[in-house]
Amino acid sequence: MTAVFGVRPSQVRTTARELDREASAVTAAADVLAAGVPASSAVPGGQTLAALVEGADRVSHAVDGEARVLEVLGTDLRSFADVVETAERDAAASLSESPAGVR
Repeated sequence: MTAVFGVRPSQVRTTARELDREASAVTAAADVLAAGVPASSAVPGGQTLAALVEGADRVSHAVDGEARVLEVLGTDLRSFADVVETAERDAAASLSESPAGVR
């Protein structure tokens, strides 16, 4: 498949796969952040720990949101590559056909 704007669809798909891996890593980080703080009753100074838990939860949600964005971007990149390849195939097929009434 030829390059469009200097980018091959296979390169776009490779980038999409890398974004999927990054999304998985970011999701794992969000899970660690959410689960990594002990309950406020587990140590002295419960108020400080409660604030830490709340902060970790907020960061976890933000990081999880980032992972969702990466997943959507990867999906959109794959869709773009599919559209480019389909358009290229259709254009090549159209150009190879004889015009109506011409032999």
